[in-house]
Amino acid sequence: MSVRREENISKSFLTILAVIIVEASITKVSSKGQVVIPTNVRRAADIKKGEKLLAVALGDVIILKKIFDKTFEETVKPIWVRVRQIGLTEEDINALIEEAKAKGST
Repeated sequence: MSVRREENISKSFLTILAVIIVEASITKVSSKGQVVIPTNVRRAADIKKGEKLLAVALGDVIILKKIFDKTFEETVKPIWVRVRQIGLTEEDINALIEEAKAKGST
């Protein structure tokens, strides 16, 4: 993949973040591996006690998606729709994952 192509993918990824992020906060992992989702983030995503979340790791990025008693494919479909609207391909996503893995191993 050329340097220019990688720059375009990284800019596209930042565009995704700029469009999607409404609320962000810092939290930490407990000794039991638990993470508290800050109140402002729970409110922005309308997450209620007892609701199920799908956790997806993309390198060092973790995505939490509410699950509404759907299949895995039905749950992740809106994620892929949004990614394609922004213009990223599956190859772009794979390249971003590889980039994150490479950065994580250095």
